[in-house]
Amino acid sequence: MKKREDKINSIVQNTISLLQEEGAGNLSMRKVAERSVITLSNLQYYYKDKDDLLLATAEYYFKRCEEEVIKTWESLKTSEAFPEQKFIRQILSVILVEEDRNDFAMFREIWALSLRNKALGEAVHRYYHKYGVWLVELISSFSKHPEKVVTLLLPYVEGYSIMGNALPLDKKATIDLLSGLIDQLNKATD
Repeated sequence: MKKREDKINSIVQNTISLLQEEGAGNLSMRKVAERSVITLSNLQYYYKDKDDLLLATAEYYFKRCEEEVIKTWESLKTSEAFPEQKFIRQILSVILVEEDRNDFAMFREIWALSLRNKALGEAVHRYYHKYGVWLVELISSFSKHPEKVVTLLLPYVEGYSIMGNALPLDKKATIDLLSGLIDQLNKATD
């Protein structure tokens, strides 16, 4: 079982590398097989076609994003006085992806592909719905308005991934602004 998981992990990692280096338009099953040092038929044993491979790659990417939030949550909630604002600030530091990071390229490619690939588009939509519900539940432990916080954060974070470097505020000032807005929202009576 471990060997299969390792092979799948290698295939997905190589797919991500190729997407980041060459973009979705140049991705092929053959290139992924070559990069993974396996035959094309062996790759097709794991993923029947490019769409199947892209769905698995997007799922892996989104799972990694969720793990980052959980890791931050776990590290902060063990402290005696849970610092809500610190959690929001740290989460924003992690998830406000800048253009020069590899995650930016991966995010951009998934979105571009999801606009042309119905199955991938539906998978991305399901992920965001599930992720939004999960974040509301997580944030409800310290916010009176978790739905509003998530509604503010999710589209902003995703948009920042695309145009953050063009905004008049740098990342730190943007985090200050968003965490301040969320703090005011949490202090509001309704």
